[in-house]
Amino acid sequence: MTLPYEVTTGPTVAARRYRLLAMLIDCVPLFFVNLALGSLLNPQWFNATTGNTSLSSSGGLLGLLFVNPFKDPYWFSNLVFAAVAALYFWWTHARWGQTLGKKICRIKVVTVDGEPLTSRQSALRAVFYAGQVMIPYLGIPLALADQLTIATSEKRCLHDIATGTVVIDVPRM
Repeated sequence: MTLPYEVTTGPTVAARRYRLLAMLIDCVPLFFVNLALGSLLNPQWFNATTGNTSLSSSGGLLGLLFVNPFKDPYWFSNLVFAAVAALYFWWTHARWGQTLGKKICRIKVVTVDGEPLTSRQSALRAVFYAGQVMIPYLGIPLALADQLTIATSEKRCLHDIATGTVVIDVPRM
């Protein structure tokens, strides 16, 4: 599928390096959120006296309330983190078309027609992007395949293709 004429003649499609840098920048605050959530939901996750991480037998504070279907004491905190990440991507893309990383890199997500994202498109994009790693056994390969599709001539990832979006450069004012 080729991009519409309006998109190809308008703002340029963002360079791969800026998309990667924006993603890395977005990972920094999400890392600290994950660290805080891990500490709250699995208080024995980090042993402050030895500095080692260890498996919690109870699954953390909220883990006591839930059955552990995968024998992983961190499944609940991983699910909460994926939800927080999806909310972050959904809200920032729906509101501004940019995350913090995209704003710093001067790139923006728009529809293939060049219009701002709808809340629905933003939600689908966020769930696809943040939720794919939660799929048992297939999540990591799917996330890798998603990122590698940016190597195509249109510079679009699977989550862009699935939701009808494209990342463009924000023109300097």
